[in-house]
Amino acid sequence: MRRRITTLAVTALMAGGLALASAPAQAAPAGGMITCNPAQLRVDAAKTRQAAERAKVAGRYQEWRHGIAVSNALLARAQQCEDSENNNAFSA
Repeated sequence: MRRRITTLAVTALMAGGLALASAPAQAAPAGGMITCNPAQLRVDAAKTRQAAERAKVAGRYQEWRHGIAVSNALLARAQQCEDSENNNAFSA
């Protein structure tokens, strides 16, 4: 039961990450600005990494690898958001 709950939590987080990554492109505001929250993405990445480390300790290595991959993807998205904000600040 514990494994099922953890798996569902990781799956839900991954689905949320995918929705976060794809939703702004589909529903861009009228001004053309796309907003994201790098701080929240980093928090989500830390939580995912902690869950992955708990899975590793429990011996669930496939779940651990998946959690680390999701965490790295969230960190990359946060970095993309910060880079985008920094580039847009100079073009105004």
